Amino acid sequence: MQKKRSTHQESINMTEIQQAAQAIKDADALLIGASNGLSIAEGYHIFAHNEMFHRQFGDYWQRFGIRNVIEGCFFNYPNEKDRQDFLNRLVQYWIKDYRPSQVMEDLLAVVGGKDYFILTSNADTHLELSGFAPDKVFEVEGTFEDMLHNRPMQDKSKEANAFLDRYHSKRLVILELGIGSRNRLIKLPLMQLTANERQSVYVTLNLAQELYVPVEIADRSVPVAGDIAVTLHKLKEALTNRI
Repeated sequence: MQKKRSTHQESINMTEIQQAAQAIKDADALLIGASNGLSIAEGYHIFAHNEMFHRQFGDYWQRFGIRNVIEGCFFNYPNEKDRQDFLNRLVQYWIKDYRPSQVMEDLLAVVGGKDYFILTSNADTHLELSGFAPDKVFEVEGTFEDMLHNRPMQDKSKEANAFLDRYHSKRLVILELGIGSRNRLIKLPLMQLTANERQSVYVTLNLAQELYVPVEIADRSVPVAGDIAVTLHKLKEALTNRI
């Protein structure tokens, strides 16, 4: 019975992936929203007390009880040097030593030659480091390098609004990657935009327990459950007619 359920689920996912691929093929442009789930798919988890954290920041766990990267970013250190040392190491490991992952290569292939704009709460700048244009990526909460250098985030609201004006009433695919079901910073505005833009299609990739599509836009939505690294690769293959 378990095997039958698994096969049935795979069949459902492939149908949804084909639907998502067709929507992207037909789209005039892509508006992408990305959050922690995309980074996790790459192997970077700011909230995890895992082997990577201990390998990179184990001494901060021992000295201060810091359990993960996000705690390390906002910890009340006894002096500024300890804070700067943590952020310097974070930038070194997560940005300077970063090499584009298969996940990012697949995402680039999915976007292809279409116009796009990306809204993300991820601070690792992996999108730009993987080949996405910096002027088309808006880190809405800033970057790790912003924190390190105590500089304000770069506000790209004007660029975002210009993109939305350009594709108003056109065939826009809103592609959501790894944003939690209750997220209000990026997910809520994207769902509201879908409701207002009647030609748009809302495609959301996430773990099954984090998928959420409101009934108001369900008829123009394609929720794809599963590991983003896997589903994004399948989506790329569907777009290149390999499946």
